[in-house]
Amino acid sequence: MKVGVIGLGKMGMHHVTEIRKFPYVREILGCDLSPAARAAARKAGTESVANIGGILAWKPDAVLVVTDPVAHRAIIEPLLKAGIPVLTEKPLAITIQDCRAMVGLAQRNRVPFQVGFELPYCGLHRAMEDVVKSGLIGKPVNLSHIQLSGTHPKSYMARERIGGIFWEKLCHQVDIWRHWLGEPERIMAIAGPNAIKHYGVPDNVLSSTVFPGGRVGNITFMSTRSAQIGGTDDYIDRGHFNEMCVTCTKGSVSYSPWTDMISVVRYNHRADNKSELVERFSAEERYSPAQYNVKDQDGDFLNRVRAGRKLQFPAADALISFEWVAKAERSLAQGGKWIAGG
Repeated sequence: MKVGVIGLGKMGMHHVTEIRKFPYVREILGCDLSPAARAAARKAGTESVANIGGILAWKPDAVLVVTDPVAHRAIIEPLLKAGIPVLTEKPLAITIQDCRAMVGLAQRNRVPFQVGFELPYCGLHRAMEDVVKSGLIGKPVNLSHIQLSGTHPKSYMARERIGGIFWEKLCHQVDIWRHWLGEPERIMAIAGPNAIKHYGVPDNVLSSTVFPGGRVGNITFMSTRSAQIGGTDDYIDRGHFNEMCVTCTKGSVSYSPWTDMISVVRYNHRADNKSELVERFSAEERYSPAQYNVKDQDGDFLNRVRAGRKLQFPAADALISFEWVAKAERSLAQGGKWIAGG
């Protein structure tokens, strides 16, 4: 396969490194507006061009888009019009109108199109899913997620670049929860005053989503708690440490970023009403990297494109998640008003 990678920053080069491991990827061509980024990629062994015209002329078999979200539609639409399969990093775009336009174009042209929601490929989610499916802790009734983040530059957390806090940081969980609990019924979000003053979007946010049967998903984004993670500047400034817990009728399964371990607890089964730790294990050792499993995500996408098979996580499904993200942003703007589906 010939694979293009548009956007040669840190994350873009991470994708390049991972897809190089696939023997069927014969050629990789990068693309970036920045001469410095292209020079760095060339030094790392990846040739590149300065604009999307060079990618289109090269006629790749698939393209990965790893640019600022605000640029996604302008980049992705020419690729889809040319019939080139696309995997784009999230968010799909920074407005729901742009999201709908791209998905509609891909569907009309019958072009494979996927959003980089890598959590289903990650060890923490795969471990939790297997525990729940085993029946050991019953059926899920509540999902809670805390995302911890360090301080990013003002330009990174600008509304004009990312749209809003849910578009950039928390869309993953909305997507995951839909597949755990079904389609949401209503959603709300509320934020306190910013702790990181230079951010252009709220940085401490709570959102609750109600699913059929009264089941609930809670998301909390906390920009300041990351200082508790470790004792180095690297840890303090990293952006995606996650705590996640699935509470079920007979127990719970949780992932801790502090220990990088999965814990399984049972309750509602002992005569003395006590709970018990069933097991604690490393998601990475048993499954795959707990987070950021880009290799399996990219490999699944490229293999399905090669074989002409249906995508496992098409952008059309991701669009439903982004519709709820847009509702969460509306609720946030209205001080926590509940927004229903439909």
